Amino acid sequence: MNKREFIMAATVSALGFARVASANENQLLLDGDWSTGPFVNLDDSDLSALPQMEFETTTQWTTGSLRFSGPLLSDLLDFYGAGSGDLRLTAINDYSVDLSRDLVTPEAPIVANRINGEPFSRRDKGPFWVVYPYDRAVEFRTEQTFAASVWQLSQITVLSA
Repeated sequence: MNKREFIMAATVSALGFARVASANENQLLLDGDWSTGPFVNLDDSDLSALPQMEFETTTQWTTGSLRFSGPLLSDLLDFYGAGSGDLRLTAINDYSVDLSRDLVTPEAPIVANRINGEPFSRRDKGPFWVVYPYDRAVEFRTEQTFAASVWQLSQITVLSA
């Protein structure tokens, strides 16, 4: 292979890796203790196929009241057969937090994939964001729930119980 062919092959290969990385930013990886296998990659359509919850709330990271919608985290865990351990939530930028399972209830949080009825981009904290109905009750305005409100969510790991 001559120098020109090598440069072309390297460029094409790099473009292919860039496309894969970009596609992964729009997916949610489920790993750890799941009955569905060692991991599952979900996209927006997978999340939209689950029952949807919607509420309006303000956040400390946005301006004004917004309408968030998406599946309840508890429904997602049940549907894909999550083990009973705590969760590690990880963002695209590798921020991660461990979430105690007792902070996952049948009413909150949701994995928001819509704001005001529209998908939202990485620039707007998307495409997936763990959101509690902060305005509904004081229990949703704690240090733990704020820390667990991971935007640009990329991975949910179920830890061993």
